[in-house]
Amino acid sequence: MAHSQKPQSDRPDLAHVESILDDNKISPNAEYHPDELVKSKFDGLSIPRTVWVFRRVALVALAVYTGYVCEGFELKIGNNIIANAGFIKQFGRKGGSGVQALDPTWDQNVGQIVTFLYIHWFSDRFGRKACLYLAWLWLAVGCTVLNVAKTPSVWAIGKLCNGAGVGILQVTCQVYVMEICPNNIRGGMLTFQAVWSNIGNIACNVMMQRLNKNHPDDYTLPLRILIAPVVMMLLFWAFVPESPWYYARHGQKEKAMKSLKLLYGNVEGYDFEQEYSIIEKTISHERELLDEAPKLTHVFKGLNLRRTLTVLLLAVSGPFGGLSIILSYSTYFFAIAGLSDPFLATLILS
Repeated sequence: MAHSQKPQSDRPDLAHVESILDDNKISPNAEYHPDELVKSKFDGLSIPRTVWVFRRVALVALAVYTGYVCEGFELKIGNNIIANAGFIKQFGRKGGSGVQALDPTWDQNVGQIVTFLYIHWFSDRFGRKACLYLAWLWLAVGCTVLNVAKTPSVWAIGKLCNGAGVGILQVTCQVYVMEICPNNIRGGMLTFQAVWSNIGNIACNVMMQRLNKNHPDDYTLPLRILIAPVVMMLLFWAFVPESPWYYARHGQKEKAMKSLKLLYGNVEGYDFEQEYSIIEKTISHERELLDEAPKLTHVFKGLNLRRTLTVLLLAVSGPFGGLSIILSYSTYFFAIAGLSDPFLATLILS
């Protein structure tokens, strides 16, 4: 008797899963495996709920971002003050036509470039909080020098110091916030720094507009006021703990656990051992990727070269077109254009 054969299905055979990882039962001492996905149990929260549950972390991030208030304040003062009549009288030189003009000097961009050469090494060796204090030191020295400057060379030194401090802030603040914030709100908190920077810009523009009306020849008054945000930074940063990720990268578990408790101690159900294990596993995975990472020279080969040139073209087109100069020294250009109140125009622009 002929036996009928069952038609074969086009569907693939089902795969048998031996085990499924439970995120709530992660061993603190578990080792990283490429096929395992380890996530925090808080990753499933909505964004508003995450902000509320981790409100202490959000406040710490805002405290760190006070550095951006100082950045916006300092950059605007340094750039807007050159349109002040008293500043021009002090630092200007009479040209052939008998009109006083300012000689171009190096500004804070030089200090920022110098900072970028060493700050990553300093941060990895001494920690994120040490970088914040280093930024404060540079800014404090810079503000002091600007307040006593009577010659263009001394003024340039003060701007150089302030630029070094601003460069540290631009690197360190976002790295710190990225490390402490939960995944759901990390992107939003990283971009929120622009809000604080604009607050500093607007506060500076309002101040300069009022001072130009009431004290048009006194350029030292805004420089003395510049000390206020620098002091505010130090007061806020005194309560900011070191990043637990920095301690974890150096194998200092006890200190990392202490930082975790300071940051997340108010979160109900937060398992510190489990969360520290996730940090360890993530760091281990990062190191594995770094060992296999392509070389820097690969961005200049093949399709990557086209991408690199495209990014560079977009990045340099604005500065080469003079956009950075116009935006940075907008008050000065408004004054040249003949506006009766160039500081008010800058305030409206901001």
